[in-house]
Order: sequence, then C-alpha cells, then structure tokens
Amino acid sequence: MKMAKPSRRDLDAGMDLLGILNTIDGRFGGPWLTGYGPQSLDDLEDDFDCDDAGHLQALYNSLARLLNTAPGFANRVIFGMCGVICYEKNLFLDPAQDVLAIHPDVRAGLDLLEQHRADFLPRLEREARAAVHQTIDRAAARHLAEMGIAA
Repeated sequence: MKMAKPSRRDLDAGMDLLGILNTIDGRFGGPWLTGYGPQSLDDLEDDFDCDDAGHLQALYNSLARLLNTAPGFANRVIFGMCGVICYEKNLFLDPAQDVLAIHPDVRAGLDLLEQHRADFLPRLEREARAAVHQTIDRAAARHLAEMGIAA
C-alpha cells in the first residue's frame, strides 16, 4: 500500500495541530469534570455541535484524556513525521516520488548493510585483534631497543 507524501500545507497543518495539543497539554491539563452534560465525545448523544458549550467541554476532555494516555506522543508522532521524516534536508524520503518512499541513498545504505551484515562482527574482531597484535609488537620492539637488546 502506498501513502501520498504530505504537502507543505499538510505539514503546516500538522504542526499547527501539534501546537494546539501542546497548549492543551501544557497550560490547562485536564480532563475536567463539568458536573453536567457529556464528559467526553464518547458520551455525546447527538452529532458534535460546536455551538454547544457541553460538547466543547467534551471535546476538550477527550483531547486531554488522549494526551494523558501516552505523554509526549503528539510531539513524537506529529513532529517526528512533519519535522524529521518529511524534512527534505534529512534525506529520508525519495524526492522523486509523490508517495512515501525511502530515499535512494538510504535504500542503497540498507542494501550495503545487508551485504556486509554476516561478516560485520567477525571483521571487527579480526581488525581489533590485528590492531592489538600490532600495538604489542611495536611496544615490545621499542622496549627492546631502549634496553639495547636486538630483536
């Protein structure tokens, strides 16, 4: 399944939504019991009515409750997508595609990693052992030379 790449307007709207959610989360807290009417959107008996103060309170309570379920999720999810994944300079997404697709450089790096994955740790071990042996040999030769003993 392919997903359309978000437009600049989509990203700006996502960041605006994040700002609204952060305002609710940071400034006011909640949810707050009203003592009357619906306490959340789940409690509405009718369609949402933006002119009904009880419905607005239910919306606020639902958003506040959502923000409390996983603190910081809106920043991680919305900013993660808008500000990190979709930011052109980070080169995560393929600029030639109009759908969410991995950047060709990232794909090439993953392919290269897959080619070398099996030998990665053994190669590191070989290189580390060679470096240790080389260091020991140089140190031993220097100490022997300082003591005037031919190697």
